[in-house]
Amino acid sequence: MADNKGQTSNVKRNRTAVIRFAAALLLITHYSLLIVPASAQSTLLANKKNQLQLQMEKLQKEIKEIEAAIKTTSAKKEKSMSEILSLQAKIRSREKLIKNINEQIGDLDETIGETSEEINTKSAEVEKMKQDYANMLRKSYENITLQNQLAFLLSSNSFSEAFRRYNYLLKVAEYRRNQAKALQQSIGELQTKKDELQHTKEEKLTLLEKQTEQKSVLEKEKKDKDIAVAQLQEKEKKLRKQIDEKNAAAKKLNDRIKAIIEEEIAAAKKKAEEEAKKKGAPAPKTTDAMPLTPEEQALSKDFANNKGKLPWPVVRGHIVSRFGKHEHPAIKGVMIENNGVDIKTEAGAEARTVFAGTVVSVFSLPTTHTCVIVKHGEYFTVYSNLESVSVKAEQQLNIKQTIGKVYTDKAEELSKVHIEIWKGKEKMDPELWLAN
Repeated sequence: MADNKGQTSNVKRNRTAVIRFAAALLLITHYSLLIVPASAQSTLLANKKNQLQLQMEKLQKEIKEIEAAIKTTSAKKEKSMSEILSLQAKIRSREKLIKNINEQIGDLDETIGETSEEINTKSAEVEKMKQDYANMLRKSYENITLQNQLAFLLSSNSFSEAFRRYNYLLKVAEYRRNQAKALQQSIGELQTKKDELQHTKEEKLTLLEKQTEQKSVLEKEKKDKDIAVAQLQEKEKKLRKQIDEKNAAAKKLNDRIKAIIEEEIAAAKKKAEEEAKKKGAPAPKTTDAMPLTPEEQALSKDFANNKGKLPWPVVRGHIVSRFGKHEHPAIKGVMIENNGVDIKTEAGAEARTVFAGTVVSVFSLPTTHTCVIVKHGEYFTVYSNLESVSVKAEQQLNIKQTIGKVYTDKAEELSKVHIEIWKGKEKMDPELWLAN
């Protein structure tokens, strides 16, 4: 009778131990599920980092190309407008590069903060898991000895119950092994996070050094530009005369382009009215918008969808005069209004169309040289300052098709193409449309 009581007591103790052990396992399982996955914010930061690095590489390449262009003119003792325009473009690119580096540093600061927070969270989890795992092992060794496990099995009322208890003990052992693995994994992830943090801090230090270097170079470039401007300002009277001539030429070019576009709109309206008359339909409502065929509507939509992705009108070059009204780089108080952008390129460079379309006009003016206007549905692209052209009116063009050779001003040693983009009668900023 005493033996039965002892056996019953052992069974109760075993059951209590198993319950405690299972509770400990549940705690460990709970904490192992708290492993912090890579956050969506981390993924966004990683994508942005790649974009900024690509942009930085492009700006560095752009600066090198501008420096190469400057070398061709800086050998002359007498400073030219071409050199000043390139210096100004290089300063803009350098400022963009510094801004890019600043943004990367800001993102790294954010990454450092996020990683530090993850390390703190992970460290607390690992410590908790260690404590719970130690408690689990202690209780299992105290209560689930081999003898107790055998007693637990032998006290079964049937073979099936013994089999269930045996499977349960196997699962308990498996849980214990799995939690040991989970703990080791968490410790490994914690170390990885610490390594990432150290790498990010080193990366930030490298960028801070680059930032300091770029700021120093920028200051020197600004001084070089100021010296070049000061030398050129000695010829202010001659420069003012050139500016007046160029402004007058720009106005003539604008008037001619506007007149050609208005003619195109008027012709399209007339054609639409004739088509409506043939079909016995009412005449289209009179508006400033250009009537478009379904094909032209599709082309317009395609052109609009490529904003910011259009190829440049030359293979290599940099913008030396931007869209809109701005002060002359050498003469203070003198304003210049640009209906497009001027892109400095290599001598002998070929100009090309930025999109598929139809040539609507080819004409020449004394100062702006040969000009080509290409229609893309309701959009028009204008290419001027061409020395010669290889296209004619009504010719269908493909994207990047050569339209002519860029004119080179030998006195200024300046080869540049002027490009404008119009939507109907509205002038657009080409810099927003060209691929950046």
